Amino acid sequence: MTFPDLTLSRSLKVLLIAAAVGFTYSTVLWKLGIDWWNDDNYSHGLLIPFVIAYLIWLNFDRLKFSSGQTQPFLGYLLIALAALMLLGGTLAAVLYAQRISLLLMLAGVVICFFGVRLIRQLALPFVLLFLSIPLPQIIFNKIAFPLQMLASNIAERVILLIGIPAQRRGNVIDVEQAATGEIISLEVVEACSGIRSLMTLITLSLLLGYFTRRKPPFADMRLRDHLLDRDVMRTALLVFSAVPVALITNVARVVATGILASRYGIETIDGSWHDLAGSLVFFTALVILLGLNFLYKWLIDSDENENRPGPARFARMSPPQHIQTQKVAGVAFMILVCGLLVNGFQYRGEVRVERKHLSDLPARLGGWEQRNEDIRFDEDTEEVLRATDYVMRDYYGPGKRLNVYVGYYESQRSGATYHSPLSCLPGSGWELTEPELIEIQTPKGRVLTVNRYVVRRGSHAEYLIYWYQGRGRTFSNEFADRLFISIDSLIRSRTDGGLVRVLTPLGKDPEYSLAAARDLTGHLADTIGGFLPD
Repeated sequence: MTFPDLTLSRSLKVLLIAAAVGFTYSTVLWKLGIDWWNDDNYSHGLLIPFVIAYLIWLNFDRLKFSSGQTQPFLGYLLIALAALMLLGGTLAAVLYAQRISLLLMLAGVVICFFGVRLIRQLALPFVLLFLSIPLPQIIFNKIAFPLQMLASNIAERVILLIGIPAQRRGNVIDVEQAATGEIISLEVVEACSGIRSLMTLITLSLLLGYFTRRKPPFADMRLRDHLLDRDVMRTALLVFSAVPVALITNVARVVATGILASRYGIETIDGSWHDLAGSLVFFTALVILLGLNFLYKWLIDSDENENRPGPARFARMSPPQHIQTQKVAGVAFMILVCGLLVNGFQYRGEVRVERKHLSDLPARLGGWEQRNEDIRFDEDTEEVLRATDYVMRDYYGPGKRLNVYVGYYESQRSGATYHSPLSCLPGSGWELTEPELIEIQTPKGRVLTVNRYVVRRGSHAEYLIYWYQGRGRTFSNEFADRLFISIDSLIRSRTDGGLVRVLTPLGKDPEYSLAAARDLTGHLADTIGGFLPD
C-alpha cells in the first residue's frame, strides 16, 4: 500500500493545528528560546529543534506507515490537561509547568490524529525536547549542590596526593601558592561540578546510542522486548555513564586549576584559561563517551547471531487514516480557546497598589538598629534577581549582627519572581540543614509561621528564617504561595508579592542567636505590611 502524497487540503489542516499551537505557546516558546540563549546549562536546546526536524526527515517514510488506531478520547484528555497546566502555570508564573504542558499538548495532538503507535516512533524527539527544558531551580540545585560537594571533596584529595597544601571549606578549596605562601581560594561552582555539561552529555549519549543502533529502530519492537534489547541496554548504560564522566572530567579541571594556581599564581587561572578549560573538559567528556560506546557495543553486541535484527514489521504497518476536517476544526478550536485565555491573562493589566519603598524600611526595629549603608548587589546579580524593589541591610543589637533581605515583585506573570533560599543558597555553596517550621509571636500579637534552617558552608553556620508575603497573605510553603498567586491573579488581577529573609551567625551561643533572630523577625513582620501591600 502506498502512502498518498500531501495534498493542499492535508497541508492546510496540518498548518492550522501548527498555527493554533504556535499562537497558544508563543510566549512560552519565546521565553524558552531566551533561556536557551542565556543559560549555559541548556544551550544545547538551541540545536534540539533542528535535531528533531532531522530525525523526523530521516524516518519520514517509516513514520508515514506508523499510524495506528486513533484514540480521540485519550488525545482530547491530554490536550485538556495541557491546557489546564498551561493556564495554571501562567497564572502562578511557573515556567516549568507551562513548558511541560507543550509536551502534553503535542502528544495529545499526535494521539488524537494518529494513535499511540506514532508516539512510540517519536519517543526520541519527545525525550530530547524534555531534556532541553530547564529544570526548576529547586530541583536543579538538588542535583547541582551534591555534585559540587562531591567534586570539591575528590579534587581536594587529589591535590593533597600531588603534594600541594589544600583545605576545603564547603565547595571552596584553599591552595597555597608555592612561591609566596599566599592562600588562593578556588570555588567549585556549577560549571566545575559537571552539572553545566551534564544535560548536554545526556542528550548526546541518547543520540549516540540511537545513531549507532541496529536496524530496525527501537520503536519497531514490541514493548516487552525493549528491556532485553541490546541497543536499549547499551544506550541506557551510556546515559548513566554521562554522570560520572561529567564529574570526573570536571574534577580534573579543578585539580589542574589548583596546580596552576599553586605554581604560577591566580593570574594564570582567570580569563581565557577558564573558558579554554571548559571547552577542553567538554571535548574530553565527549571523547570518553565515544570510547565507552565502542566498548559497550563490543561487550554487549559481540554475538552477531543473537544481535541480528528480526523480521521487519514495517510492511505490516498501515498508512494513517484520513484526517477528518471536523476533528481538525474541533482540536484547533480547543487549542485556540486555551490560547486566547492564556494570552488574555498574560497581557491583561494588573492592579497596581500603593506601597512604601523598601529603602524607607525603619532603621530601628525594636532593639535592633541599622548602623551601615544598605547593601546592594552587583549588576549581574540584580539582572538575575529581577526584583522590582529590594533592600538588604545589617541590624545590630546586644552582641549580635543580623542580616535582613526583603525582595518585592510588582508582577510575577512574566517569570520574574523571588528566588527561594532553597534555590539560591545551595547555588552559592551553602548546605541547608535542620529544617523546621516555627511560630513567632510578634509584638502586636500576630502569630507568624516561618521556615527556620541552619545553613552551613564549611565550618561556618548561620540561622536562616524566611517566609513569603504578598496581597495580605503570609506563607511558609512556596507551593501554597504559588497556588494563591494563581487564585489572586484570576480573581484580583494581582500577582505581586515578596520574600522576607533573616540571617545571623550561630556564634558561641546558638540559643541566644536564635532568640535574637526571632525577636527581629517579629518586629520586621509587624512593620513590613506597608512595603509588601495587602
